[in-house]
Amino acid sequence: MMRWMEFAGWRRSSQGTRARPNRCLHLPPALIGVVLLVFPAATWAQVRYVARFALEKQTFLLGEPIFCTFTIQNTGSQVFAFSYRTPSRILNPELAGESRFSVRDENRHPVPDPAPKPCGGAKGSAVYGSVTLPPGQVHTERWLLNQWARFSRPGRYHLRTERRLPLVGMNAATQEFSKQPVAYALAVNEFSFAVTPATESQLRAVFRPYESVLEKPEASNVAEAVLVITTLPQPFLLPKLVALANAPASERRWDRQQALEGLARLGSRAAGEEIVKVARGGERTGASARRARASADDPLRAYAVLLLGEKSDPAFLPPLLALLSTAPETLRGDVIRALGFFNDPRANQALFERLRSRVTNDRVNAVLGLKNLESKDSIPALIAMLSDANAQVRQVAHFALQSLTGEEIKLSSGASVAECRRVAEQWHAWWRQHGASVVPVRAAPCQDW
Repeated sequence: MMRWMEFAGWRRSSQGTRARPNRCLHLPPALIGVVLLVFPAATWAQVRYVARFALEKQTFLLGEPIFCTFTIQNTGSQVFAFSYRTPSRILNPELAGESRFSVRDENRHPVPDPAPKPCGGAKGSAVYGSVTLPPGQVHTERWLLNQWARFSRPGRYHLRTERRLPLVGMNAATQEFSKQPVAYALAVNEFSFAVTPATESQLRAVFRPYESVLEKPEASNVAEAVLVITTLPQPFLLPKLVALANAPASERRWDRQQALEGLARLGSRAAGEEIVKVARGGERTGASARRARASADDPLRAYAVLLLGEKSDPAFLPPLLALLSTAPETLRGDVIRALGFFNDPRANQALFERLRSRVTNDRVNAVLGLKNLESKDSIPALIAMLSDANAQVRQVAHFALQSLTGEEIKLSSGASVAECRRVAEQWHAWWRQHGASVVPVRAAPCQDW
């Protein structure tokens, strides 16, 4: 049985003085359940509510989606509202109202986070809606815990959940919602659960309902099915992932890039070959068909190129090198940057050759590709690019040098050719003094591929 404690809120009088808090009820908090804090102003009616997380069951199969459900119930007589978004992980955990999950194994060691520093997408952004909760109503969200913890073996696990959800109340005088929160519903819970071995037939049965949802054009809960299949890809789900990634651009029910991520997580050679096909532009025939879908598919193709680079599988380097001569300029830059991840002589040669390209964008991306290489062997070439005829190339070269070395040599944003020449001399002097011992700064892996 869950044991919990609940706090009623502070009330502020019409004279602006703070009254004593309402009575608190304390129960043994072996599992902390619900903490409710209310700080209403004089004209705001006090809101009452109960908020908590709960696991849907106590035992899960290895590879099965593990959902943690958040509920908030309006237990008072006044309506309140709060922001809501699709419950999937975003890149900025500090946004107001975000759920936080931490998992430890039976030895109390932290379970690896599959994406400790995610790098794709727009950092700090999320699309929110609004939920209005009348008295007696309950709002529920299902959060896929596997986005925060990689369960790689059977055993017992311990979960801690936390959420501080800002609530806005109704102004008794104007019947309008407040612009600032009048309360924060803080739900903190702890759970123990087991993960047991699974057979393929068991997992097929688990995933079949999610596959069925994707087969119904009228289905309303497509987002959750896509999230499950792309977060926990299984070999038998390869055809479904391929179909998701190759859907027409007009298909708005899911993000095709999310399907590419599922293929990358699957990690098989067959999955990689499907990513290559997307990078190439699919298996379309005819120039008119390619032109018709080029602009719509370019972002998807660029993301496929990025994933191939981050995987750095030598088997997929030849297709990327081939793309250098066939890709449109908007995609060619992505290909050039991706070559830097491979640390392969063939890729390195292509990068150094592009430093001499007549196309400014090619030179910019070649510089960024050399930065991705994370090798001190590229530093002399980057210093030489500080003398490039184009100001953007010079600035990007300086950025790459700072990123690789950690040095704080300054270059103003509108630097003249003369200033760039002086800064290049500083870099040459630094290289003569430190070149033999410098250790390039390496970026932490930012994906769970």
